[in-house]
Amino acid sequence: MVFPAMRHSRFEHSLGTYYLFERIRDKVAESYLTEDQVKLLGELALYHDIGHLPFSHTFEFSMDILKYLDKDKYNEILKKFSGSQKLRAKLHEYIGIEILKKMGKAELANLMKIVYMGPSDAGQNKQENLQRIAQLILNSKDLDIDRLDYLQRDSYYSGAKYGYLPIDRLWDFEIHERNGNFAYLYKYKSLDDLEHYFLARFHMYHSIYNHCVVEIYNRIMAFLIAKMIADSLIPTSLIYDTDEVIYFTEDLILWKLKELHKGGNTEYEHFYKAIYERNRYGRAMLTGDEATTFKSYLDMDNGKRADEVYNELANLNGKAVIGVNEIEMKPSNIVLERKGVYINLEDINEFNVPSKRIKVCIGVRDKQTEEKVKKLFDGISLEFRNT
Repeated sequence: MVFPAMRHSRFEHSLGTYYLFERIRDKVAESYLTEDQVKLLGELALYHDIGHLPFSHTFEFSMDILKYLDKDKYNEILKKFSGSQKLRAKLHEYIGIEILKKMGKAELANLMKIVYMGPSDAGQNKQENLQRIAQLILNSKDLDIDRLDYLQRDSYYSGAKYGYLPIDRLWDFEIHERNGNFAYLYKYKSLDDLEHYFLARFHMYHSIYNHCVVEIYNRIMAFLIAKMIADSLIPTSLIYDTDEVIYFTEDLILWKLKELHKGGNTEYEHFYKAIYERNRYGRAMLTGDEATTFKSYLDMDNGKRADEVYNELANLNGKAVIGVNEIEMKPSNIVLERKGVYINLEDINEFNVPSKRIKVCIGVRDKQTEEKVKKLFDGISLEFRNT
């Protein structure tokens, strides 16, 4: 919609992540691991996104909506993976673990579980170093090969310049153990390169991934998926049955939407017009204090008020969608060495990254829906474009 050249897939990203692993393979091999463990870590780099469902993270947004459209189906899906009504990791990570088990890769599945969910009943064992280093280079939440690939790849295909990184200089690190934890160890001269990376990541999220038109269409698609699950147009088994998930594609969802349109189904017509005919929703964007206030309306700690808002949005049947994104860079697991002294990156005063930023994007299908949303969030000034 906004960046039409961004047509690359998780397949290319997975290959790219594995390629970056090969770039640092020698550093990993020098750091407390056996050759078999290094090989296993490379496999995880290749398979780390194998559990993604159609439309990737957008599908995971749909689960937040399904909770209010059909609580029983929502709980059914969660219990299939976690045995409870709460997930310890993202949905695609649970699915990836089950797929790896199905492939006969039990050891790799166990490593993936610990890397993305943290230790549980698995306890501490002889692979503790492997687990911690895998978390560092694949799921550190700040600097890892997963993020380094998608930032560069998405920057290139979007045409934005933010993700053009000094990649060779970012490889100039050692894996460092201190107080039982692993971190990246850089020379102090790498400060500017690290600052460049965190600034690039911040702006890629704010301007590309969370662009308001992108965000609104993601939420429209998420609502469509949730409604199809609630209406039994998408069987829940397609999500959790590893024999069926391979047949669950984006084309299947889009085909079902087209068939609903051909059959004259009015409940799905606004989704069809938005996705197939590119009929834009009116949009409003909030930042700063207004965004913080708005976010508090949706905070589940707000109890009854939050439930009231989410239930009303569910009743609007996808004619109003909301995306709230909190962007904050918190560098951790990175240490700089200067004249024999080790300093955590977050403790260096001259290291500058933007402060936390909250961005709210609201989409409405028509003027009538716009008025309902304004009433729902009475007290917050909402100015919509293109309704």
